[in-house]
Amino acid sequence: MSTQLVNPIKNGTIRKSDKWGEGAFGAARGSRKHNGLDISATNGQDILSPINGKVTRKSFPYANDLSYTGIVIKGTGVHATISIKIFYMTPLASVIGSDVIAGEKTGIAQDLTRKYPGMTNHIHLEVKKNNSLVDPKSMLPGII
Repeated sequence: MSTQLVNPIKNGTIRKSDKWGEGAFGAARGSRKHNGLDISATNGQDILSPINGKVTRKSFPYANDLSYTGIVIKGTGVHATISIKIFYMTPLASVIGSDVIAGEKTGIAQDLTRKYPGMTNHIHLEVKKNNSLVDPKSMLPGII
């Protein structure tokens, strides 16, 4: 039985194809594959923790643009085998180093359209189970 995640965007859906590609796990990204799942979000929308865990650090998806941020969550309890990265969100100041429960607000979505005009705004959700990348869709009941 797979462990279920809470959708980090309330009623969030997978980013469909736009001029920059699509948001599915494994989608082409030039010479590489997409390591996560993009979930459509509006700028400023609440981002929820998908699991029970500890927010271990703030993360930066682009070394040359530190205005875009995210978080890393290490699962605890029933989620102990899972680690999560969420990009393109501004974390709450109090969340770094704190324990969170699934469904708890961890931050707000950032505006990706400044960097990528024409892209559907979204967050990037990357999931590892037992240190191996997995398709987050398989753990998000009902996401389309």
